Amino acid sequence: MTKVCISFAAASGLAGFPDFPPAVAQQLQAEFPQTKIVLATTPEQRKAELVDTDVVYAVRFSPEDFAVAKQLKWLQLSSAGATHVLFPEMIESNVTVTNSRGLYGVPIAEHVIGMMIMLARKLHEAYRYQLEGKWPRKEMFARYPSFSELHGRTAGVIGLGDIGLAVAERAKALGMRVIATKRTLNARPPCIDELLGTDGLPQLLRDSDFVIIAAPLTPETQGLIGEKELRLMKPTAYIFNVGRGAIIQEAVLIRALKEGWIAGAGLDVTEVEPLPLDSELIGLPNVILTPHYSGLRSCYWDHALAIFKPNLAKFLRGEPLDNVVDKRAGY
Repeated sequence: MTKVCISFAAASGLAGFPDFPPAVAQQLQAEFPQTKIVLATTPEQRKAELVDTDVVYAVRFSPEDFAVAKQLKWLQLSSAGATHVLFPEMIESNVTVTNSRGLYGVPIAEHVIGMMIMLARKLHEAYRYQLEGKWPRKEMFARYPSFSELHGRTAGVIGLGDIGLAVAERAKALGMRVIATKRTLNARPPCIDELLGTDGLPQLLRDSDFVIIAAPLTPETQGLIGEKELRLMKPTAYIFNVGRGAIIQEAVLIRALKEGWIAGAGLDVTEVEPLPLDSELIGLPNVILTPHYSGLRSCYWDHALAIFKPNLAKFLRGEPLDNVVDKRAGY
């Protein structure tokens, strides 16, 4: 009998992350009677259950977990990113790692579009005035040259996976010109006006009014956006990061925002999380910060299981799995 260990926030020490509902685990057991579904809800239970498990469905998986899970054949992640589990032992092993590509495109894309509109239309500034009990019509009208709109502007998407493509589709629907960089060039999606290789990054940065980072963290993307790249951007342009915080060199970004190299930023991810409360990013008026929650959505587990259950069925039949991570490439 195939043992499946499901272990999420409570057992991983992740405060605030949605935990797996016991009722859903019971439903899984009923749907897959040829398996033994175990829900590990404490670190101690997790360690004990990993000893003889074949499958793990989790948000985190450490080298210590790997050392215990001697029978592990397949690790299904609830995240789209996988670099946090690609430690040397995992990379060299025969364990198949799959991610939840397809789960986060819609909510993250809408989150990005919301940030773009908020900064372009100065909604964050109007809200601050509201909280201060002010009616800032004069102040806002005085700043009209700095107002922007999305229609007719250029969105540059760095990374055209599920999330990047979802952003591009929505940007195009709003009347934007969309350019994108992608590591592997193939057919150009209809929503993309110009598709570039990774060597096209300088062009994307120069041409874009809104730059959206939706790439995974890999050795190639670590620190990808530094001083040279930020200085290529227009002083009226905005940058948004829903990929991974370490893709942008944060100290340089703070300089760019303070000195006016660019107009502003929307960040759902930062180099260090939780973001230290003394970070200069927090006090900058041209920055919108959200604490890495852009992937949250209603009916989360319904959407997550729509990815996991078909893969579990394939695993039990001995068929190739969907969303397999290239452990050496990092995504």
